[in-house]
Amino acid sequence: MPHRTDGPTWWFPLLCGVGFGGRLSYEMIRSPLTALYAWHLGAPTAVIGLLVAAATITGIFVKLPAGSLTNQFGFRQLMLAGMMVTAIGPFLYLLVWFWPQLLAVRFFNGLSTALYAPAASAKVAKSFPSQRGHRLGFYGAAENAGVVLGPIIAAATIAHLGFAAAFIVSGCIGLLALLAILPFPRDAPIHDGRRTTGEVLHVAVQGVRQIIGDPAIRLVSLIEAALYFGVGTMQAYLPLYALNQHVSILNIGFLFGAQGIASIFFRPVFGRASDHVGRKPFIVAGIGLCATVMATIPYMGQLLPLLALSTLFGLGTAMVTPATTAMIGDIVRNRDFGAAMGVFGSLWDVGHASGPLMAGVFVAWMGYRIGFLIIACVMVTALVNTIVVIKTIVY
Repeated sequence: MPHRTDGPTWWFPLLCGVGFGGRLSYEMIRSPLTALYAWHLGAPTAVIGLLVAAATITGIFVKLPAGSLTNQFGFRQLMLAGMMVTAIGPFLYLLVWFWPQLLAVRFFNGLSTALYAPAASAKVAKSFPSQRGHRLGFYGAAENAGVVLGPIIAAATIAHLGFAAAFIVSGCIGLLALLAILPFPRDAPIHDGRRTTGEVLHVAVQGVRQIIGDPAIRLVSLIEAALYFGVGTMQAYLPLYALNQHVSILNIGFLFGAQGIASIFFRPVFGRASDHVGRKPFIVAGIGLCATVMATIPYMGQLLPLLALSTLFGLGTAMVTPATTAMIGDIVRNRDFGAAMGVFGSLWDVGHASGPLMAGVFVAWMGYRIGFLIIACVMVTALVNTIVVIKTIVY
């Protein structure tokens, strides 16, 4: 593979700052606010998984074309559109009085990361070929700083000021993230002349078909989907399980904060290590750790054991995600980075949405122990598939 130099880097701290603010706003609502607010509105246990997953379901359908469209409209335009939804979405929750309304707002809120995330990841992956794992890990850590603070700020605000105040705080942070992205450099023109909407869509579909036809990209994306099968379950039902165990709302926020702290400190470390020793060992170890934690949680009823398990779960995700994202970049190389990250994000979101949907049914039917065990078994099955099939990936 010929040597490729990295591009200018001055905008990278800005991108990390926007990623932090956008993720902070988004995560305030997702965990634990959505699950607790749905419970407050009287939503059935099985439906709460759908309400949490709704934003991710939007991502399944939007990320795939959005990633490809970065090659037509540029990275900045898609990221700007995503941040606009981040700024507007939280205020719409103030109009919700019944859980079906909450479902509609959740679907809209999903446009935020669906538009922003593939463009941001593709921009980093394309701009830093020689430091791809390290830069993606560092950017992921910046986002995960928002993942850490989001649940803690949301839980503290709910505990002291109520749900409405939490939505307002989230919206204000989203507005700041939107303002922060405005100085981001405009992309160079990507095509000559003007194209009709039909031509743009045709090119986008061609890019997606080319990328999704690559079995290596599909496999790596499905590995990440298996990981987020468990992540989505945790986001939807760990708050309710902890509440049943008489853990305070504020401490529930700390459970999710501990997860994010593990990712902040270890994503860049594992990302850099994967640049040198390979992606596969981190993928296998991380999924195995997360599955073990998932099966163990329903047997713990005290705050400290739950806090330790949440931290270990965050450590597992820190092993997997920088490695899988960088592996996509390794496979794509000089091809369509936007479409590749869109396919990756869409398949990732399939797992992210399916986890809470399935967990909701099993938890309502058989309880937390069996429900979480089934989710863990799905992750272990994916791990075995990884060990057997990933040997065929060559990049």
